Amino acid sequence: MKWLKRLIVLGIVVFLVYLNHLNNIVKDEFSKPIGLGNSHLQFDQHPKSVINMLLLVEDQSFFEHSGVDFKEILRVLRDYTFYDKPMRGASTITQQLIKNTLLTRERKIDRKVKEILMALLLEYSFDKKFILNRYMNTLYLGQKGKKTVLGFANASRFYFKKELGLLSLEEIATLVALVKGPSYYHPIKYPQRLAKRAQLVLSLYHRYEKIVK
Repeated sequence: MKWLKRLIVLGIVVFLVYLNHLNNIVKDEFSKPIGLGNSHLQFDQHPKSVINMLLLVEDQSFFEHSGVDFKEILRVLRDYTFYDKPMRGASTITQQLIKNTLLTRERKIDRKVKEILMALLLEYSFDKKFILNRYMNTLYLGQKGKKTVLGFANASRFYFKKELGLLSLEEIATLVALVKGPSYYHPIKYPQRLAKRAQLVLSLYHRYEKIVK
C-alpha cells in the first residue's frame, strides 16, 4: 500500500513540475510584444462589430469560460456518441491562440491535453481583453505569394484597401468568414463559398444579442 501512495505522490509532483514548465513557456511567450508582421491595434481600436461577429461564430461564451469550454466539449461528445452527429471542433479562442502561437496542428491526444493546460494557464496569467486582442492581431487571414496576412487590421488593408474602422458590416463579415479557413474560403478561388459564409456571419450578427456592448 505504501508503494501505491508513493507512486501517487510522485505522479502529482511530476505533474506539478510539468505544469510549471508549461506556465513558464506561456508567460515568456505572451509577455513579449508581437512581431512586426502582425496587426498592432489596441483592444478598443477594434470596432465592436468585429468583436461581436468574431465571438458569435467562434466562441460565444468567451467572457464566461476559463480558457476551455468544458460544457461545449461535453455537448460535442454527446452529439457524436448518442445522436450520430459529426465530430466538430470545440476549441475556444484561447485554445486557438495557444495552438497558433505555441503548438503544431497535429491531431494527437497529448498535444490536445497540452493545449488545454496551456489555455487554462494563459487565462490565469492574462486578462480576457489581452487574450482576445492578441488573437485578433495575430490570426492568419490569408496568403499571397510570400506575403502572409496576419490580424484584422492588416487583412482590412489587404482585401479592401481601407482601415478596419472604415469597413461596412458586409466587409467585416467577409473578414470574419475567413477565420474559418482562408484557403477553403479563398476570395479568388471560391468567391461563392466565401460569400455564403459571410452571409451566415452577418445573419448571426443581426439575429442575436451582442456580446460586447
